[in-house]
Amino acid sequence: MDDINYTKYSNKKPYNNLPVIKGLFLAPFLVRDWNEVKQMDYHRDNIETWHFSGFGVLVAFTPVTKEQFPVTMKLFWRDVHDHIASFGAKTNDLSYDKMLDDMYSDDGTGYDPAQTSSLEDTTLLAIMIDDLIQEVAQRNPRYGHILQLIKQQHTRGEILDVILPEYGLKKTQGYSEIRAAQKFAKTLYYKY
Repeated sequence: MDDINYTKYSNKKPYNNLPVIKGLFLAPFLVRDWNEVKQMDYHRDNIETWHFSGFGVLVAFTPVTKEQFPVTMKLFWRDVHDHIASFGAKTNDLSYDKMLDDMYSDDGTGYDPAQTSSLEDTTLLAIMIDDLIQEVAQRNPRYGHILQLIKQQHTRGEILDVILPEYGLKKTQGYSEIRAAQKFAKTLYYKY
């Protein structure tokens, strides 16, 4: 994961308000509630509320090494998902494949249920998606390339125009590759 932006949270302050030692980088972690802030003596001013699909999540930052950063990010996103799910959020009401089909419909009429209006939400979602695509690309470069094209909002037809000649695929194989890349990303997302 050489492309990770270890400094993306450098404008934040650590949970304990101590200076960050040179060579360490701030990474987010989930704070369950304000009782945890009090019990663990976190610096209250350094706690932020991030919003995901209408749920407020308390977030603090901790210094980690370069080697710990990717794992810390995976744990953070898994904790956020689990925390939101603990409130009874129905995270799997829609078929994942149906949602992706609707989101990337060629006629442009699809609805993206994850669409947010908050700049903070949009930025965080983009970071999470970039991390996921990067993880997929390390394991399967072809799938990573396909997901990057999807992220850039190319239609299925445009993606096929790129991947068919590049990988020597037929049209039905191209559609299968797009579905397989999406399924692989979904598997990795829920694994972490």
